[in-house]
Amino acid sequence: MSARVLVLLAAISISPAAAAIQPDPIYRETVIRHARPRMAGEKFDPQESDPKLRATFAAADAAAERRVGNVKRDDRFVFRFWSEKKSILRQKYGIEWKTPAELNPQITYGSYGQTQITQRETTEITRVVRKRTSRPITSVDRDFRGKVTVWTKPDTHEERLAYVVRFERGAWKIVDVERWMP
Repeated sequence: MSARVLVLLAAISISPAAAAIQPDPIYRETVIRHARPRMAGEKFDPQESDPKLRATFAAADAAAERRVGNVKRDDRFVFRFWSEKKSILRQKYGIEWKTPAELNPQITYGSYGQTQITQRETTEITRVVRKRTSRPITSVDRDFRGKVTVWTKPDTHEERLAYVVRFERGAWKIVDVERWMP
């Protein structure tokens, strides 16, 4: 191989910065959804828990992720993903799968399939955080792994505080405080 070809191959190899890019977590949607805390009464299709089908669901997640690669990650994203996943499971594996939204019409799901914070949860969480701070609360969010964060407005030129809360033994509790510099 010529030196010119070797230089070209070295130039197009994955740089450390590119190697650090994390894949979109939706490619592991079934595993992540089962690992996060469930809302009271939330149901998942029992086929997802069948050890014999674990690889099938993993393959369907990966294939669906490729199909929605260019879809905007907004509040409708997970529904597009679930539609593709459902189609793949039916066409390729002969599995009739029910999406979380079909099984839980009372729950509002966010962009990656996380349950949205309800007004009741917001009220209860706000009450708990207000005991720790007088800073204005700007938002209460739940990420795709189920982590609930309460964001506060920073004081002038000060760090922003984010309270991580968890529902434990029937009540919301602050489990961590994250500090974000401006």
